[in-house]
Amino acid sequence: MSNLSLPFAAAVPILLPAYEELDLILIGCGGTGGWLAVNLPRIAYLQKQAGKKVSVTFIDPDRVEATNIPRQNFIPSDLGLPKASVLAARYGLQWGIEISAITSPFRVDMATSRWKHLTICIGAVDNPEARAEIAKVLEHGKTTFWLDCGNHYESGQVLLGSVDSEQKMKGAFCIPTFCTALPSPVIQHPDLLIKQEVNQSSRSCEEAAIANMQSMSINHRIADEAFDIILRLLSGELRRFASYINCKQGTSWSKFNTIEEIAKTINKPKKYLC
Repeated sequence: MSNLSLPFAAAVPILLPAYEELDLILIGCGGTGGWLAVNLPRIAYLQKQAGKKVSVTFIDPDRVEATNIPRQNFIPSDLGLPKASVLAARYGLQWGIEISAITSPFRVDMATSRWKHLTICIGAVDNPEARAEIAKVLEHGKTTFWLDCGNHYESGQVLLGSVDSEQKMKGAFCIPTFCTALPSPVIQHPDLLIKQEVNQSSRSCEEAAIANMQSMSINHRIADEAFDIILRLLSGELRRFASYINCKQGTSWSKFNTIEEIAKTINKPKKYLC
């Protein structure tokens, strides 16, 4: 029987802003995004049952290629079709939920911050240019979250953020029982915006798949972790802001919503967050 970890025991949940409408925006429908697309309609269904208005959007400019099968969530009959459109049609029909498909690259104006309108942008992209555009969604307002999903061969991470600067983190723990802000994924890991050299340890998801260098299971694991984080965020139970998974080692660990952990992440004294 495992013991409760001390960081988790000291962690507090994220305090969501009041909202009447929810936008779920999936940016990238390939390796991780394709498997996450299975579960976003489930979240939409649950939110509608709770009386919320919900919109779901899938965004990806790419089409299904032979190298995407079977690692990604596509079948042979999908070949040549836009990834976003295939998944939107498939899962929208299954759940009776309208899912919008955008077959062009993401632009920040596709996600707007509005009063009593909660937006969750789920990034499942593999290049710094796309992440830089997604990062802009946190520049205005406090009703948008960015959940970034990324992976290498057999390991990956899921990072949640709600503000784009350390200055906006001031007073995030002024309510002792809640955390009111989380640092952007690119504050947590600035290297997300740095273009990596193309070698055997750092290739795009597509290149890694072609070279048979990406585990068949890692995308599922990252997608499942992202799904759980969204569920807990919306239920008011989320006490972590970063999760790391290593399939080869069979390990996973998280960073929790404590003053100590977040102060360390943004390189500020603990009193800055109080």
